[in-house]
Amino acid sequence: MRIMFAAAGLAMAAALAAAPASAQQITFPAPAFRGGDVVNWNVAMLTQRDLSVDYSLTVPESKGSLQGKLRQKAASAMGDYLLVGKLGTGAAATDLTVKLVPVPLGKQCKDAKGSARGKYGPYTYVVVLTPAKLGQWKQWKGCGNFTMK
Repeated sequence: MRIMFAAAGLAMAAALAAAPASAQQITFPAPAFRGGDVVNWNVAMLTQRDLSVDYSLTVPESKGSLQGKLRQKAASAMGDYLLVGKLGTGAAATDLTVKLVPVPLGKQCKDAKGSARGKYGPYTYVVVLTPAKLGQWKQWKGCGNFTMK
């Protein structure tokens, strides 16, 4: 009898472990990501309950903070994150792609001040924000960290 329950338990565990990877949600390892180059621009991204990501971006090209929603998409490599959304509003709005890539082992990401450390410790990710239309915008590259808030 015990053997039958053990076998049933093992079969159930194997079935659950064999769930397809595509069924898993893409989520940040922490509720927030903060990054930028420290001098000219910064971005804060906060995960919402529906797993969308709200962003707040401060850049010299805009008088005020730019805000919007991002959707997480499948990235090309393990540990990478890819998000897409809109930058700006109305007719001037353009698509925005955000890539977060882990800093390779033994390497450092340095901000515009030449530091490899920020408010949340050593930078662990490279962040690249790329607007589809570069007219008034440019591509922003920097460093950042996942944080709890």
